[in-house]
Amino acid sequence: MKNKDRKQLQANLGKENLDFFIELLKSRKNPEFDNHYIREIKKISQGFNIRLTREQKLLFCQKCSLYFEKDNLQKIRFDSKTMTKNYTCPRCEHIKRFMLK
Repeated sequence: MKNKDRKQLQANLGKENLDFFIELLKSRKNPEFDNHYIREIKKISQGFNIRLTREQKLLFCQKCSLYFEKDNLQKIRFDSKTMTKNYTCPRCEHIKRFMLK
């Protein structure tokens, strides 16, 4: 097997695993395993160099791994000076900024 084919195969497997853990996280069958799922999502995305989409990034806090649900909603603010949308984590007060187009 060529090196290029192997890398493509690994990338596809990584994306499948990433989608699997995101679906587990969204299904909320076992809420006590949320931190484990988020840790696995981070490992896979960093290990296989896969970028998370904006929707995937907004599922949890990158710093404290808190899953955002109806109980603990993140604060959303618009900054007109920098033209960004700021999301603030309720637990650790970490701010994620996304540029508006």
